[in-house]
Amino acid sequence: IPQRVAVVVSADLAHTHESTGPYGYSPAVRPFDEACARWARTLDGRPLLEEARTLLDDAKCCGYLGLAILHGALTRVAGAGCTGTEAGLDCWKARLWAVSHPTYYGMMVASYVRR
Repeated sequence: IPQRVAVVVSADLAHTHESTGPYGYSPAVRPFDEACARWARTLDGRPLLEEARTLLDDAKCCGYLGLAILHGALTRVAGAGCTGTEAGLDCWKARLWAVSHPTYYGMMVASYVRR
């Protein structure tokens, strides 16, 4: 793509951080959000596509699909002209800005810029 493109994905993480929240508390909440954060920092698909996916029902995350689609898009675009790893994900500079849960659901801010 010769033009610069911005893609914004809004994706809540686990909705089970508080026992008083609408979905209650789940012990899956921490490993789920941590797996998503590991993916965001590294773009290694395993934490997102394997670890987080197995915790999805208990974590009650509504934004997982958006993250999985973003992973696929970054893999596809990077692979269309980068050299390096098989998937081409080394072409992206990943930065995890924040991970938090100020209320019953988790949030994360990350950015990916093509090198």
